[in-house]
This record gives sequence, C-alpha cells and structure tokens, in this order.
Amino acid sequence: MPVFSPVDCADILGIDAPECGNCEGVGTEAYLHGPHEQIRECEDCRGIGRRLDCPACEDDVAPDDDTCPLCDGFGALF
Repeated sequence: MPVFSPVDCADILGIDAPECGNCEGVGTEAYLHGPHEQIRECEDCRGIGRRLDCPACEDDVAPDDDTCPLCDGFGALF
C-alpha cells in the first residue's frame, strides 16, 4: 500500500488550500454502518481538512499518465 505524503499548497502556490467541501474542514465524515453511525477519515482531504484540486491535472489524473510535478500524482494540494 502506498504511503500518502500530502503536497502543501502553501509551499507550491503560496496560498492555503480552502476548506474541504466534503467534511467542511473537520477531516472526518460520518457514515452509516448498518444501524450505527461511524466516523472515518475524510476520503477527499485524507483527514487534513483542506483540499485544492491540482490546477495542472484534469479530473484528478496526472497529465500524459506521468506523475504530475505539481501535485506528485495526487490530483490535489492540501
């Protein structure tokens, strides 16, 4: 399993990534597991609470099937 190493938006673009729209900046999301509500790490921001889609990638896919030099292939900056 690959290890996730987020790319810091402030280091790359000089701005902070906006709050994640999925978890509203909390970094976790609730889901139903049968009749019980469970909490898990947000899949969009990977628990960081911030996310900016990579401006160099389209549809979260690195250009030309190579690793995107801006986001390191993650499709987003955090």
